[in-house]
Amino acid sequence: MTSDRRKRGSTNAADVRGIQETLEHMIPKSLDDIVRKSRDRFQIALATAEELAGLAATIEAGPIRDTITEWRIIAFRAIGLSVDAQTQAVSRSLLLLLGRAAGTRCPWITSAVTEIDIDRRLVRTQNSVYRLGARGEGEPPQEDLICVCAATHRWGVGKRIGAPAFFY
Repeated sequence: MTSDRRKRGSTNAADVRGIQETLEHMIPKSLDDIVRKSRDRFQIALATAEELAGLAATIEAGPIRDTITEWRIIAFRAIGLSVDAQTQAVSRSLLLLLGRAAGTRCPWITSAVTEIDIDRRLVRTQNSVYRLGARGEGEPPQEDLICVCAATHRWGVGKRIGAPAFFY
């Protein structure tokens, strides 16, 4: 009977490989990989220079919520516009600040960015002002991608866009 319990409780190499493959598929490799449904209507990507320019402003220093390091501005975009509506594509983007909150050293995603002051290294969102630390390069790291997935589910759009289900 002891050997039967061991057999039922043990994990063989094939099971381990299966679990690893499932996890590898579940964890997004890029911002684009977060959107797995409705890809013809929705996209998540790094913000373009044109999108960033649309929010350029002078922000007066005030209470700073936190400093965000390894930051990127990401865009949640409605896509699939008709030819006549292409000029409205930028206005259909919601920009968010993604990076590491210096205070907690954890991944952080903000509410919608309303103003960006690159010269003063400040970003204003709907509710807060953040200081920008070191800028991140290229695609966000895995932990930040998981943070974006969790945020989409917290905001009620994760299931609709097929974002991997992470919660914290």
